[in-house]
Amino acid sequence: MVVTPVADSWRRIDSWLAAHAPRTFGSLRPPAPQEAISAAAAELGVVFPADLVASLRHHDGVSPESSRPSGDGSFKFPGYDLLTLAAMLSRGRMHHELWGREGEDLPFEGYWHPQYVTLADNCRTDALVVDCRQGDSTGAIGLHIKSEGTRFGQLPSLAALLEKLADCLEYGRVLELDGRHVAVVDDGKLLWARAPESRPAPRSVLDLAATLPPPPTRPAWEYGTFCLTLVQGIDQGELLRRYGALPATRRPRTREQALAEAHVDTSLHRAELLPVVRVGSCGAWVFGIEEGHREGNRHEVLRRLSRGTRAVAVHFVNSTTMTLYENGRRVTAYDSGRVRQLEADQDPFTLIPGLPPHDGSAVRWIADTGVLIPPGRSAHPTPEQQRTRLLEITDAIAAHFDISPPPDALAGALDSAQLLPVVGDSGWPAPLTHAFAPLVAAPPERLRRILASQMGSLAAETGLDTYPEVNGVLPQVGREVRPGFEEDSALGLRIRRVLAEAEVARGTLRDADNRPLITSTEALSWRDRADAARALVDALTRPPEDALGRVLHQRQDPHWRAELRAQLKEY
Repeated sequence: MVVTPVADSWRRIDSWLAAHAPRTFGSLRPPAPQEAISAAAAELGVVFPADLVASLRHHDGVSPESSRPSGDGSFKFPGYDLLTLAAMLSRGRMHHELWGREGEDLPFEGYWHPQYVTLADNCRTDALVVDCRQGDSTGAIGLHIKSEGTRFGQLPSLAALLEKLADCLEYGRVLELDGRHVAVVDDGKLLWARAPESRPAPRSVLDLAATLPPPPTRPAWEYGTFCLTLVQGIDQGELLRRYGALPATRRPRTREQALAEAHVDTSLHRAELLPVVRVGSCGAWVFGIEEGHREGNRHEVLRRLSRGTRAVAVHFVNSTTMTLYENGRRVTAYDSGRVRQLEADQDPFTLIPGLPPHDGSAVRWIADTGVLIPPGRSAHPTPEQQRTRLLEITDAIAAHFDISPPPDALAGALDSAQLLPVVGDSGWPAPLTHAFAPLVAAPPERLRRILASQMGSLAAETGLDTYPEVNGVLPQVGREVRPGFEEDSALGLRIRRVLAEAEVARGTLRDADNRPLITSTEALSWRDRADAARALVDALTRPPEDALGRVLHQRQDPHWRAELRAQLKEY
């Protein structure tokens, strides 16, 4: 198969950019000198393939960010910034220092090779690389993922990549490079967007899973991975309600029944379906016990559980964590395997006398820098030592709070229910400047109208608007006084169900013939619908300027910017 020479493809790209995206065209640098190219290859100990040399002789990458205004739409491959020759050399030096000339310190075989040259990379340190090894693979373009290593096979050469990119620009084709992308022009800039896909409505993985036989369980005399949460001064029914229990699923369950219903793999200590919590009482306190899940240790759940009282959660998985909340506020936390104390936390050792010191192998958290400092050569605790530490922690909690559970508190059938996990905090808002800078100066009324319109489009794109509870609230997103979001309302239950579907869709449940319950396309549809559901919660609860950035980030139509510019004029 004949591939267009690199220089010809670059001329096509340049011509298109000059006509349609002049700001992006202006970011491309002039050619690199041949002497500099030869010197860089010699220092790295490689022979640059002819395609790489031809590309550098046409454009020496992109002008550094420091010399250009932010948001200028500099040239890049989808998801990857094209490097200058100097940056390629810098990356090569770094890799040689990290992995050695022979790669003796690589995380695993095939992770990297000293004769790979980085062509483009991103802020995650993932990269496009050129294979400079001599042989059949010379010049191939590979994808290096920091956590996975380097793989080849999609692009045989840089010439092939540039030809595909030119075809994408000139003919509106999809560019397949670590995903499917289409070119979008906005305000003289070339941008890349995920290519839209027509997907069927996803089937309910929870409904399909309900027809499966429970997995085989084996007797387990000890709790492997569990979360035990205690709350003072409420009854078991109120405890289940605050957990987010589904009332129709409430009934007594033995431990084995709970494990089977949640599809907990007792060898991996991981649940595949909705959490099941078993609850009981011990004096003035009630408790909930989960295996394979840790809902009772989540910030959002502990805020609910501790409303008007206090709650303490113990989560055990190799190390043991303890978290104390009072009236919806975190008071302190302790982790036997990690030394970390937030500025607002009280000292756990002062608050709860008797807590054992951290493990000798515990990592240290440096608050000012956000860096975890690994321990020295202290051996990690054995399973027996971990369980001893767990008992020391629970004994200290029981003594401090005067909790006296009976020896058989967890035995037999306990009151229990499935949980529909409550909605977590969506995190930091996506700044409007990152999504669409012209919105920053828009007045609040215009932002609210645009937010409502964009949220409606996102709901339609992802199928979120197929639920009556969602359709009923969408018109209220643009009001000055919005209805907010209640976890236990009809809308709240629907949103929580969508999020649960997406979470279970990520799992490995299979039918009797060992086939996945749903297709990978359906799993992606649930992911996108869940992202839209979180964006709707933001649209109902956050200021419009905070919520709108997240909504725009989730839009599926690659031409949403043109739609948004029209709305700025119309509204």
